Amino acid sequence: FVSVSIRAARAEDADRLREIAIASKAHWGYDLDQVRRWGETIDFPPETYVAESEDASIAWMALDPRGDLIWLADMWVDPPWIGKGIGSLLFRDAVGRARALGGTRMEWEAEPNAVGFYERVGGRYLRDSEPSEWDRVLPVMGVDLTS
Repeated sequence: FVSVSIRAARAEDADRLREIAIASKAHWGYDLDQVRRWGETIDFPPETYVAESEDASIAWMALDPRGDLIWLADMWVDPPWIGKGIGSLLFRDAVGRARALGGTRMEWEAEPNAVGFYERVGGRYLRDSEPSEWDRVLPVMGVDLTS
């Protein structure tokens, strides 16, 4: 069993968090140059949290409160940690924080390769997104935070 803690992100985490997002996105076979350009544009809202193991950042997520809707803006797991329960742990933490922010529902645009993961942690398909910056229509998924 690996010990993982989750803490608020700090400004000095930005480079490592971008590295995690780029590695995680590239893990699904996307063009690495395109992924790197995308990674350089990532912003970190105030509600950004980092999962650490042995003082190393291994995953992160960001929430964007929009009234009673909490938008899961980002959630990325460093590829060596995929499939080890880190994503589930981070998602459960996101749900708890979304409730604490007054949310009644949490929604997000799902990476198509991660839809199965999100279904396993309780997410359900709600609708299709508008075309993304990569000109893709993504599934918008969500969870009810009131139960």
